Amino acid sequence: MKIECVDYRELPGQHPLFSSYLYDYDSVEALYSDPLHLNLDSLKRRADSVIEKPPLFPRDQLIEMMTSFNQKVGAGEETFRNLEKLKSSRAVAVVTGQQTGFLGGPAFNMYKALTAIRLAQILTEADYLAVPVFWLATDDSDFEEVHSTSFFGEDDELFTVGYQDVENDRSRMAGTVSLENVEECLEHLQSRGPKGEFKAEILDMLRETYHPAKNFGEGLGSWLSRLFEPYGLVLFDALTPGYKRNLKSLFQVAISQRSQIVEALTRRADLLREKGFSPQVKVSDSESLIFWKEGERRYKLEYGGKGGYETKTDLSVKLSGEELLKALDDEHLAPNVLLRPILQDHLFPTVAYVGGPSEVAYFSQIEAISQFWGQEMTVFPRVGVTVVDRKSQRLLKKYGIKASDLLQLTSEEVSHKILQGSDSGQILERLKGVRSNIKAQLNSLQEELQKADPTVAEMLVGTEKKMVYQIEKLEKRFVSNHLTRAENLGQHLDYLYSRLYPKGKLQERVVNFNQFLSEEGTPLVERLMEAVNPFCPSHHLVYL
Repeated sequence: MKIECVDYRELPGQHPLFSSYLYDYDSVEALYSDPLHLNLDSLKRRADSVIEKPPLFPRDQLIEMMTSFNQKVGAGEETFRNLEKLKSSRAVAVVTGQQTGFLGGPAFNMYKALTAIRLAQILTEADYLAVPVFWLATDDSDFEEVHSTSFFGEDDELFTVGYQDVENDRSRMAGTVSLENVEECLEHLQSRGPKGEFKAEILDMLRETYHPAKNFGEGLGSWLSRLFEPYGLVLFDALTPGYKRNLKSLFQVAISQRSQIVEALTRRADLLREKGFSPQVKVSDSESLIFWKEGERRYKLEYGGKGGYETKTDLSVKLSGEELLKALDDEHLAPNVLLRPILQDHLFPTVAYVGGPSEVAYFSQIEAISQFWGQEMTVFPRVGVTVVDRKSQRLLKKYGIKASDLLQLTSEEVSHKILQGSDSGQILERLKGVRSNIKAQLNSLQEELQKADPTVAEMLVGTEKKMVYQIEKLEKRFVSNHLTRAENLGQHLDYLYSRLYPKGKLQERVVNFNQFLSEEGTPLVERLMEAVNPFCPSHHLVYL
């Protein structure tokens, strides 16, 4: 399996703070308390630091709670061995997590888990008791974001499989949504795609893991357990009953020091802007860091002044800070995106949290408040992957271009590159030469006219723009006509962009990982595990 690495700075649309974290850490050092540079020594240093600290949560109780869910989703023997490992005071956890994406969600969900497992394996080889943990964000209420996913059909067209909406209920926690109507989606998937010789096997796996008797959280848990069965991935369900009762002190800090926490977040937002970054998470003066849970729904709590908290939704809840703490015993409170990693590190001996670009960015805000709980937060960038299928490889070779060209260049620029070695390419180069010549000649004339007649010099500026525009228009039309006349070239470029850079986004953010399993079979997981390097600060192009 060939791997090509692409610098994230060469890819459009990347989060600038993420790029700085990877390649210019000194410029953002003040935003992160305990950086994990991409090497084993840094990971071991962090692991030693975690082992020295006493557990913040009763470890036996945590394992007992987690065992029930992992049994329910059919985890394998390695998972329960890892749960036993977590009981040890020498154990460390490599944690990652995600919302409960339908049928596994976009492929990056899988790459998060893969990165956590590889880091745990690397630490285990270095004589640490390391366990990979996946936090299922079953309490997230953005069902619209997770209810659909994309595949390629037999016609190579990208299509979407979406689960029915939950009566447009934006408060419903997505992990609780029943899969009772999933068969309709799986039938659609079977009739339309996914393309691949292992399609039947993967559809069988999806029918077993995303069973109508389960909900979204259990479906994703079952799928991850099946996919990573040999590697012992441990799952944590955010809706596990009872665990927050042992975290009253954590919520007490969030409530009693709310104003100081908001001030710290405001200062951090100002510092981020000074450095040229936008805060990933917007924080208002009424921020509480807490959600109110009622049954299967979740509502944002806001501070209303005079020590009171309230929900500004159809559910009317008004409570004091003391009443909020009492409500914790009844499972009513949940952390927001900034408090959740702090809560997570109270539960687990976290050596690293594996996160994507946005999470790397918002950990710069979490660092500003982690001191209130005496925590040092760490984030480790997940591996990014674009899978280059065999047909794409043949087309890339045919036209003399690289997969990275599709990620870095516009279709017009790629077309230019393809044309360069042909007779048409020579004509195109001559057109470019004419354009450059005109600009050079007119610039030279502009300097002389400025001295002799500034009014005419000013007119020349507009004339130059029109002439250059018309030449560029000729170039674009020439390329467009060539693509139309060239046999299959336009279709082939459409295929390459659809497969490698769908919808103008990185493939991992759009395409479901089951697509690649249907083409390559489940051994693809092991092949990726062996091929990717979690310490590489680049996007991986994986040639199958």
